[in-house]
Amino acid sequence: MSAKSADWQFPPRNGGIDFVQDPSSAHFSDAPMPKLVREVLQNSLDARENGIYEPVVVKFRSTQIDRQLIGATQLYKHLTACLDRAKAENHHPSVIRLYENACKTLRAKKVLCLSITDSRTTGLSDSRWNALVVQEGAVQKPGVGAPGGSYGIGKNAVFNVSDIRAVFYSTRYVNGREGRVEKMQGKATLMSHPNPDNEGEDVQHIGFYAAQNGEPLVTTEIHDFFRLDEPGAGVFVMGFNPRSSNWMKGVASAVVENFFDAIHKKTLIVEISSDDAESITVDHETIDQLFEGLFSKKPDAFYYYKAIRDAERMPTPDIGKAGVLNAQVLIGFGAPRRTAYVNRNGMLITASREQKDNPIAPRGKSLWPDYAAVVTPATDEGDTWIRSMENPSHDSISSDQLPEAKQQRQANRIFADARRELREIIDKKADISKYGDTSNLDELRDYFPELDPNAEGNRDLTITPIALPNPSPPAPSPIPDPDPRPDPDPRPNPDPDPSPHPDPDPRPHPPGPPGPGPLRRAAINKQRYIPVGNTEAIISFVPDDKSDEVKLALTPTGGERRGEREVPLQIIDATVLSPDNQKISLAEGVLSLTPTANERVVIKIATNDTLGDFAVRIG
Repeated sequence: MSAKSADWQFPPRNGGIDFVQDPSSAHFSDAPMPKLVREVLQNSLDARENGIYEPVVVKFRSTQIDRQLIGATQLYKHLTACLDRAKAENHHPSVIRLYENACKTLRAKKVLCLSITDSRTTGLSDSRWNALVVQEGAVQKPGVGAPGGSYGIGKNAVFNVSDIRAVFYSTRYVNGREGRVEKMQGKATLMSHPNPDNEGEDVQHIGFYAAQNGEPLVTTEIHDFFRLDEPGAGVFVMGFNPRSSNWMKGVASAVVENFFDAIHKKTLIVEISSDDAESITVDHETIDQLFEGLFSKKPDAFYYYKAIRDAERMPTPDIGKAGVLNAQVLIGFGAPRRTAYVNRNGMLITASREQKDNPIAPRGKSLWPDYAAVVTPATDEGDTWIRSMENPSHDSISSDQLPEAKQQRQANRIFADARRELREIIDKKADISKYGDTSNLDELRDYFPELDPNAEGNRDLTITPIALPNPSPPAPSPIPDPDPRPDPDPRPNPDPDPSPHPDPDPRPHPPGPPGPGPLRRAAINKQRYIPVGNTEAIISFVPDDKSDEVKLALTPTGGERRGEREVPLQIIDATVLSPDNQKISLAEGVLSLTPTANERVVIKIATNDTLGDFAVRIG
């Protein structure tokens, strides 16, 4: 079949609903590229082929194509009809601008296309093809594990980065009855508009680029640009507008921030390329480098990735419909103090601190150190149950998504149990329990200035004692007795109010330097010391406003009582967490700091010895 035998077809409206703007894509309009990446990669992971243990490969590529490959002449007529209607009916300026820009894009000889293809997937069999291309709100995801989609509208995320609101779909798969199957079809989502080829007739807002009989193009009818080399699926976004100066970096950032788990577990590889830029590959070998190179400041996802990479997996008991949840907890390193939920396909769903969006997240305790926790369901059944409470854009979880009040109450009880179990896991990882019983003492707030009096964790306070050097002033030199003989009568003077003896030398003396007087306890105030691991700790204090330099060393306390020599713990690394303008140096295991402001300083240190149960002196 030649290219002329296929064209754009918009069915008659026949008095049906008059669409002006398709509302389904609005769920993804606030962050179009990141949400496109999330939806597309989720679909590919859902379609991972059974029995294939190699990673799914998804390729993003932008390239210029000839406008006639997409039936631009006929589509331009429909876009012009939409623009004329929008102007005639005085629609919102944003709607008019959309169609003005679409017409301008199609007048060019070349059209920018973003092709997204996957391999090692099942492709789009009849039911999956219909759900993606033809039907609205349909969910057909029979792939491996628990499928991620639950509303059937995530497919519309791709239209937000198309200036002409047109996307082409292609697939290749093997069918037992038909053998190899290949098909391709285009889809445009516009507004209801007058038919440019039949005056007086209105057509629907959705049209298809298809064969004359309305069916998809197949095998050799498909232009080579749209044909796939391997079984899988392809999405081709026409008039691609990434709304970003560097779309490749944006895609790579979205991949590592949302699919770090799938990348680390080698179930996903993403390749990103363009006609005029060096390609980027995101896989388990490059993800560490990308976290370093893509971001000016480490995102929260880096700490979640570090948790799933380095921390042991700690399962909860079976928690009803949620089943067993696996938690991996990273302690320290400036982690964001958040709990992230990742589904079994390896996509981050939510890491919100708000329980209305992330009901598995326990409230942080006041004395929890920095932590990042990643929670993943251990079973497909638990994953499917939690997925039923995701919002349409799959970035929050709420029991309100369930249809019945009874189901919502049951879910809330299960989430409360999950939070309790996860709180115990974080307690164990943070060594909160090793200090014994806990207390709720409001008066301790003066000693822990970061304490939030409204936090749930105030019921459980952990106390790490701090002793500070407090040297006594040197005793004054004794005045020699003119008579070295011992006093034969050492009894005290019975006179209760003896008169002072006059100075034997009444001549005035020139003023001299003041006596030594008492020494200051230390050049720091309001000290706080929190172990965050076997060899790391957080130290915070306020420098004395008279201090030009503060030197810190850690000495275990209690040695003087045991008759042991107190050997300082050597500090081998230090990082100022706040404020940023503090200058520090290390020499022979002693930390030196030149205060630049009389405000609280927070430093993370690493030592050469286990901190164990030490209470330490600072200074």
